[in-house]
Formats: sequence, structure tokens, C-alpha cells
Amino acid sequence: MRPTILFALLLISHISLGQSKKGALSDIRNKYQLIRELVDTNTLRQHHTDYSCNESTEKGSLTFYYNGTELKHIVHTYTLGHVKFRDEFYIWDNQLFFQYAIHKVWYKDYEKSRYGKRRLADVVLTLEERFYFKDRDVIKCQFKDFENRSSNPKKIKTNNIRNINVGCDQAQVALEKFDLLLDFQKMNIEDACNLPKSITNTEPLDHIYSNIRQN
Repeated sequence: MRPTILFALLLISHISLGQSKKGALSDIRNKYQLIRELVDTNTLRQHHTDYSCNESTEKGSLTFYYNGTELKHIVHTYTLGHVKFRDEFYIWDNQLFFQYAIHKVWYKDYEKSRYGKRRLADVVLTLEERFYFKDRDVIKCQFKDFENRSSNPKKIKTNNIRNINVGCDQAQVALEKFDLLLDFQKMNIEDACNLPKSITNTEPLDHIYSNIRQN
């Protein structure tokens, strides 16, 4: 096969894959917007459970949203010490197509005032992840982070920060969390200590928080 023909075939294949991905992302966006509208207008039936761990300060909640009998949305919140997690799962035809995770870390930090004096400020570090799926295959992953300080009255919001396309190493974790949470649809959780550790895994943010305290 001549090089020019091979190059043309590769180019056609690349364009086809790009169009397929673009179409899949457009489909995800449309489904997401529809589910958000149903959630925001309180249209979906809810099954909500608050829980806590008797052995520590852990607490959280699980909310499942149904359109009739079909599961459309899961929200899992989890708080441990200075770290708060919020995982949102969006489902269509029993398949996870989008997962949004927001993690907040509260800590105190010294900074210089306008007069050169050191002062203590409250800081909230926010980290966000977005995973896009088609038939359980990840097609796009994004990340952003920003912080708000008590010394700065102008609050930074997520809409002010651009998403960055990143590697998808954590996408499998999102799928595993989704699969595990499905087992809790008809269960009232009385003790967070009984939750699978892969759901309440705080190791990544524990590492971030420990570095903050050392600094």
C-alpha cells in the first residue's frame, strides 16, 4: 500500500473517531441537562438515607433519584474531619454516563496582610473531577481546583475556573463506586463504618491535607 493511501486511511479513521466522540459527548450533555431539570424541579422520586459512624466523626448521606422505577441519579456525600466529598452519578438505561466529584478541604494558613504582618486565614480548597462514559468506557476526563480565603471577600466559584483535560486513571474508581452504591438502594445505613472502603476512601485527600499541614 502506498504511503499516501495509508495516510489517507489513517486520517479518515481519526476524523471518524473524533466525530463519534463528539457525538457521544453531545448525547451525554443532553441526558445530563434533562436529568438536572428533573432533579431541580423535584420531579423524581427520592430515597434518602443519612448515616454516621459511631467510631469516628464520619457522616454522610445517600440519595437515589428515580423516574418511575428507573434509577437516574445518585448523590453521595461524606464528611470526615476537615474533608467533605460529594459524588454525583448520572444514569441512563442502567448505565453510568457521567460522574461529577467535588472535594473540599478546610484548613488554616498564615499570610501577609497589606501592612506586611502575618495573619491567620481560613482556606477552603476545592477539587473537582468529571468523568464521561459510553457503555462503561471512559471517553473524557477533566479536573479543576481553586481555593477561597477568608481574607478575600470576592469568592471564587467553579464557573470562574476552566476545566482541564487530564488522564483517566481514576475513572475505574468511579465505576467501582457506582457499582457498589447500587447495592444500597433499598438499605437504610445506620453506621457509616459498614460502608465499603472504596466508597469512603479518603486517602488521596488525606495526602493533600497532610501536605498542607506540613507547609
